[in-house]
Amino acid sequence: MSAAPLAPSRFASGAPASSSAPTQQAAAGKHHASQQQQQPQPPFLHNAHLLYGQASLPGSRYGILNQDYVEAQQLHDSKHLRQHRWPQCYAAVVLDGHGMLGEQAAREAGRHIIAALQHSDLRRRQLANMSRSEVEQVVRAAFLAGHLAALCVFDDAPPTYIYPLGSRLQQRYTLHRQDNGDKAYFAPNSVGGRILEFGTTATLALVQGTTLVVASVGDSLAVLGWEAEDSYQAEIVWVRHWGNDEGERARLVRECGTSVSVSEQDGYLTVDDGRLRGFQLAMTRALGHRLLAQYGVASAPSVTFHQLRPEHLCLIVATDGVWEVLSPGAAVKLVADVVAEGRSAEEAALELCRRSVALASGDNTVRQARGAEADNTTAAVFVFNEL
Repeated sequence: MSAAPLAPSRFASGAPASSSAPTQQAAAGKHHASQQQQQPQPPFLHNAHLLYGQASLPGSRYGILNQDYVEAQQLHDSKHLRQHRWPQCYAAVVLDGHGMLGEQAAREAGRHIIAALQHSDLRRRQLANMSRSEVEQVVRAAFLAGHLAALCVFDDAPPTYIYPLGSRLQQRYTLHRQDNGDKAYFAPNSVGGRILEFGTTATLALVQGTTLVVASVGDSLAVLGWEAEDSYQAEIVWVRHWGNDEGERARLVRECGTSVSVSEQDGYLTVDDGRLRGFQLAMTRALGHRLLAQYGVASAPSVTFHQLRPEHLCLIVATDGVWEVLSPGAAVKLVADVVAEGRSAEEAALELCRRSVALASGDNTVRQARGAEADNTTAAVFVFNEL
């Protein structure tokens, strides 16, 4: 999944972490200085030294159940690159499922997003030569494919389901179809069932040459990292979808009126009427929601465009199991330190997950006494040697 380690000279281990981004003027000045020092390269050689890796750990909150999914792929084979003299196009998607069967929704959505990209215009055209609207059309089509694939999980729901597997709270549920067409899982001796409603976040990163495109629904964060003045900086390159975002809140009011409300404290969406009354969700956009789509949970992604600069060191896309315990700057520093030791991007992704699980689980007696639990933790990491 990742090639030979990068040259350690680009990654000086031990620099402090910071999450503050430089001003545009300062960044531009550094960008121009770097351009003057570099020798021009043929376009198809860009990303020749890009490494990528992925990792996922279940944590401890849900037993051995891991509802995250990650897949990273190169979209072109070597013959195609030589023929067109293009830089490789890399795609990585990170998903965090929720609800019963959320792990299946995340897996199916992720696989279909990558498959859609492999058969899209990205096979025939470079990102840099496509208009923003053309790229958005490709990405939205891929997310729609993922959304539809996640919805199909409802049709194929297993008759029995153990949830959450390996947890002290696990139970064996039996599937029943209700009179209104809903499906629900019932535990033994339970008074009421759990309506089958699930979904997944999805954050996609596309990298080709110096072009970066990030598309997302939900709360799986993406950050760019670089080194500046002996410290590691991090820039968030992703849009969070939650109720405390002004645009999302306005959309919910416009589409749903008083049928939903948003918590001022944590931004959770709450259904206030109908058979889902009381149902809560931490995000306002996600893939795979069959019922909550009627209450404003949208599947269309936000798409952002970025230009990679010579000083950029890495791109991290990860689920909230990482961001609950690590700041963006700390995550960038961890990745840079691992690569500085001559280790691969895949090892950096795995170390990021391991560190997050350890921090969340409790490395000290206070956290252990409180019964701290680690969420599913997943990361895709791109490491840039030269741009």
